[in-house]
Amino acid sequence: MRAQLRSTFPLVLFGVFFLSACSASSGGQRELDANGRNISDEDLALDEQRFQDGNIPIARADGLFKDLLFAYNSSAVPVEYQAELKENAKVLMSDDTLRAEVEGHCDKRGTIEYNHALGEERAKAVAALLVSYGVRPSQLTTISYGEEIPVDPGDTEAAYSRNRRVHFALFRVKPGGGQ
Repeated sequence: MRAQLRSTFPLVLFGVFFLSACSASSGGQRELDANGRNISDEDLALDEQRFQDGNIPIARADGLFKDLLFAYNSSAVPVEYQAELKENAKVLMSDDTLRAEVEGHCDKRGTIEYNHALGEERAKAVAALLVSYGVRPSQLTTISYGEEIPVDPGDTEAAYSRNRRVHFALFRVKPGGGQ
């Protein structure tokens, strides 16, 4: 009996350490997103796949945070998104390592220069609102893709309205500032 216990004890000990290591891995880090879902490192990695092999992302509607849609020629954040943005802010404030790149997008009407400027205004307006809700500015970056990454390439008003958006690309930095 004693010999059997000696041979079983290391195996049990290994199992305990293995299971505790799994629960402490970076994959175990989870925060609630704006819809009450958990955001894990794996979720963030899947979201990053939209960049494929380059620096310009492929078009994707929504993500871990829902896209915000804008009126034609406007950078005013629609009132209906205020509550959702407050929830997004809570998620960001709950985790010092979570970051959001706020991407401004436009439909294809207007000049390239105009659409880049409008996309930038949209991204900055959303970022400013998140900061007003308590998000640290260091957790946010903004970028404008103008009309370059349409989520719907169509030539209808419905397609245009889906392309006038702000998209959130979420990622995590290592504690201490590194990525």
